[in-house]
Amino acid sequence: MAAIAALATVAVLLVAVKSSEIVLIVDPGEIVRSGYAVSKTISNSAAAIALGTAFLLAAAVPVHEPSRRSLFRLLRSSAAVWAIAGFVASVFTFANISGVPLNEAGTAAFWSQFSFYSTGIELGQAWTTTIAAAVLVTVWASLTHSPGHAAALAGVSALALIPLAQQGHAAGSASHNLAVVSILMHVLFASIWVGGLVALVWLRRTLPGHLFPVVLRRYSAIAFAAFVAVALSGLVSATIRITDPATLTTTSYGLIVLGKVVVLVLAGILAALFRTWLLPHIHTGRTRLFWALAAVEVTFMGVASGLAGVLARTAPPGAEQEIYETGPVTAAESLTGSVFPAPPPSWVTVFQGQPDPFWLLLIIFSAATYLLATRAQRRAGTPWSWHRSAPFLAGLLVVLWVTCGPLSIYATYLLSSYVVTIVALLLAGACIAQGRPGHLALATLRLREDGTRGPREWATFLLRRPLGLFDDSPLGVGLVVLVTVVLAMIPAGMRWAVTEPLGRVVVLTAVVVAGAVMGSALRRALTGRRAGDIALIGGLAACALAGTAVTLLGSTVMLDWFKTMNPGGHPAADADQRLGSVILLISAAATALTAAVLALRALTGPRAATPSLTSEDSHS
Repeated sequence: MAAIAALATVAVLLVAVKSSEIVLIVDPGEIVRSGYAVSKTISNSAAAIALGTAFLLAAAVPVHEPSRRSLFRLLRSSAAVWAIAGFVASVFTFANISGVPLNEAGTAAFWSQFSFYSTGIELGQAWTTTIAAAVLVTVWASLTHSPGHAAALAGVSALALIPLAQQGHAAGSASHNLAVVSILMHVLFASIWVGGLVALVWLRRTLPGHLFPVVLRRYSAIAFAAFVAVALSGLVSATIRITDPATLTTTSYGLIVLGKVVVLVLAGILAALFRTWLLPHIHTGRTRLFWALAAVEVTFMGVASGLAGVLARTAPPGAEQEIYETGPVTAAESLTGSVFPAPPPSWVTVFQGQPDPFWLLLIIFSAATYLLATRAQRRAGTPWSWHRSAPFLAGLLVVLWVTCGPLSIYATYLLSSYVVTIVALLLAGACIAQGRPGHLALATLRLREDGTRGPREWATFLLRRPLGLFDDSPLGVGLVVLVTVVLAMIPAGMRWAVTEPLGRVVVLTAVVVAGAVMGSALRRALTGRRAGDIALIGGLAACALAGTAVTLLGSTVMLDWFKTMNPGGHPAADADQRLGSVILLISAAATALTAAVLALRALTGPRAATPSLTSEDSHS
C-alpha cells in the first residue's frame, strides 16, 4: 500500500513539476527523468522497510519463532528490492550526468563508462556502496534469525544510508555540514518510523494476539522519538533551502515541502491517536480499528516517500546558490559554501551559533530522560542528589555550547577553535560521568523478561562489556583518553572532523565518551582512595594534551586548509596554530594539577567502599 501510494505520488508530481525545475546536468529525456524518480522511490521505500524491520526485530519483537522468521523474510526481500532498485536508479543517474543515451545500454561502451562512474566518480561510488550494503543485508538476513544479528543488520542498513545523504542538494548547500546531518537524520528516523510500521502490519499474520499489544507499545515509543527527530531535521533542512517564505507557494519545491509538512502533521496526529486513545484499549480486541488507522498511516507515509523522491530532483528556489549569486567569493567561501564569519573574539561571536539537529536532539533527549529518571527515583523513595544532577546538566550545557554555539562555526576556520572544542568536550564528558547516568538508567529502567533487548538491556550490555573492560584498569582508561585525543589531533583525524559532517559527529562523540570514561574512573578511584590510579589516569591525559601541543609547535598542520580558511593566509594560520598549542599546554597543566589535588585528597580523605561498575550495576 505504501509503495502504491509512493509511486502514485511520483507519477502525479512528475507531470505537475516543470521540467525546468528538475535538477539536471543535461536533459536525458522523459524516460530517464521518470525512471530515476520511480526507481529511487522504490529503493528508498525498500531501504526504509529493511531498516525499520531490522530495528523492530532487535528492539521490540518477543521470542516467537514464526514471527521472527516471517520478519526476516520481509527483511531480506526488502533488502533485495533495495539493491535491485538502487542499481536501476544508479544506471539512470549515470545516463543523466553523462549524457550517454539509455538506448546504448546494449553496448560494451555504455557499461565500460558506467563501470568507471561506479568506481571513480563520487556519486557513483555512493550508489555502489549502498547497493553493496543492500546485497550484504540480503545475504546476511538469509543466514540467521537472531535478534542480535538483527541489531547488526540495522546498523549496516543505517550506515548504507550515509553515502547518498552526502550527495544531492546537501553537497552544494550554503550550510554543507548542517544540511548533510539534517538529511541523514531525516532519512534515518523516517525509515525507522515507516519501516517499523510496515513490519508491524506484516506481523499481524503470525504474532499471537496476546503479544501484539506489547510490540505495539514498544513501537509507539520508537515512533514518537522518530517523529520528533524527523520534524526537527526536516525543519532545519527546509530553512537551509528556503530563505524566502513566499517561495513556499510560488515554486514547485516550496509546494512539495508544504505537502510533506501536511503529510507529516497528519501522520503525527494518527500516531498520537495510537498512543493516547487506541493503545490503552488494544487488549480489549479493538484490532479492526487499529488496522484501519495503520492502513491510513502507511498510505500517508507512502505519499511522503513519493514527495521526498521528487523533492530530491527538484531545484530549490535559489537558496543553495545564493552565496554565488551575490558576487565574487573567497576561496574559503567556495570550499565551505558559507559566508565567512565575523573574526573572533568578540561578544557577538560568543552568542553566535549554528544549531546542529543531531546534537540538539541528543542533548534534549538526554536531559529529559535524566530528569524524568530522577523524578522516578524520588517517587520510589530514593531521592537523587543534586550533587549528581548538577554536573550532568552542566556537562550537557557545555556540549550544547560547543556543538551548536560559536565553536561549531569557527572550528572549521581556526585550528585554535578546534583545539578548544576537543578540550571542552573532554571536560564535558567528565562532568556528565559525575551524574552517574548509567547507574540511574539501570535503577529506573524496566527489565524485560521476553528475550528482547530494551533500553535497560542495552545499557547493561554497554556498561558491562565495552565500558566495563576499563572498570578496574586505570591504565586502560588513561590509554583510551590518550589514543582518542591523539587521533582527534593528528592531521588525518582533524581533517575528517573539520571537513566531513560524519567525521565531525564521530570524532566529537568519541571525545565525549572518552571524557566520560575518564570522569567515571576518577570518581571511583577517589571514592576508593586509590591515589595511584588517579595519578596514572591524570598523567596519561596530561601527556596526551601536552604531546599534541608539542606537535603543533612544528610545521603548520593542514596548511592547505587553514591557510585558505584564514584571511591572513599562512602567517595568520601559523600564529593560530601556536595559540592552539598554548591552549593545549595550559589544559595539560590544569589536568595534571587536578589529578594531583584529587590524588592528595584520596590519600587524606575518609575511605569508602566503592563497588565496581559491573557490581554496582548488578545491584541497581
